[in-house]
Amino acid sequence: MRIALYPNLSRDPGFVVTRRLISFIADAGAMSVIEDDIAPELKAEGLLRGSYESCDLLICLGGDGTFLSAAHHDTGKNLPITGVNLGSVGFLHEIDVDRMERAVKLLVAREFSIEQRALLASSCYDTGGHRIVFEEALNDVILARGNVVKSIDIGLEIDGERVENLPGDGVIISTPTGSTAYSLSSGGPIVHPTAEVMLITPICPHTLQNRSYVIGLESEITLRLISNQGGAILSVDGRVGYEMTTGSRVTVGVSDRKVQYIRLWDEDFFKTLPTKIRKRGLSR
Repeated sequence: MRIALYPNLSRDPGFVVTRRLISFIADAGAMSVIEDDIAPELKAEGLLRGSYESCDLLICLGGDGTFLSAAHHDTGKNLPITGVNLGSVGFLHEIDVDRMERAVKLLVAREFSIEQRALLASSCYDTGGHRIVFEEALNDVILARGNVVKSIDIGLEIDGERVENLPGDGVIISTPTGSTAYSLSSGGPIVHPTAEVMLITPICPHTLQNRSYVIGLESEITLRLISNQGGAILSVDGRVGYEMTTGSRVTVGVSDRKVQYIRLWDEDFFKTLPTKIRKRGLSR
């Protein structure tokens, strides 16, 4: 078995944990693979430099941001994926450092299951109707105000029907996986990661009520930027933001692609959730 590794030096100084993982993988009779342009300074016995396309699965090491980056990596995005949590919360990671050796043995023996996690497909159109951006999201698509502290006004449409205007700091469209991310911080509901829904959550709306929408994956959502006094930014899974102008729009639906999320442990999502919430903001 060839196991792709996606390390993060800022989360793993000196690649101490990554080196331990490479050793565990070698002891289990498998090979660790890292592409040439990722962590080029890392050298270790049992590590092969090569394409992720030749691998059977991928393990990332870091926080949830690292997991999202790995899930979108061009040559690794179709591989089954899991992660070693080196962040503060690690909602997306299955493996704690103290369970790494056991996890490797299960992976090499193929004693795991796969959860199909929904992705969002988002397209941004300019005022002339030309598509200028297409991105996929495992967590969320966010249209929010820029750096100037002034509200923006967003028109919400679902399946071509106008729903309402949402003045405020922006709107989050999230997957079930992303329901524990920014959407949760903005008052959105927590849903099971395999639920077949999308969430629409306003960010600090200047209205008399603040409610999320929960809609089916077959729907299409449109966010129209009606006005912005200080700029507006489109962010997809926290990647570099795209500046938006008044009259532009974003459409969001479900992607044909899914993330193959590896489940190693027989642990219930809602049982582990409170522990992970309490760890938010704590260093490990």
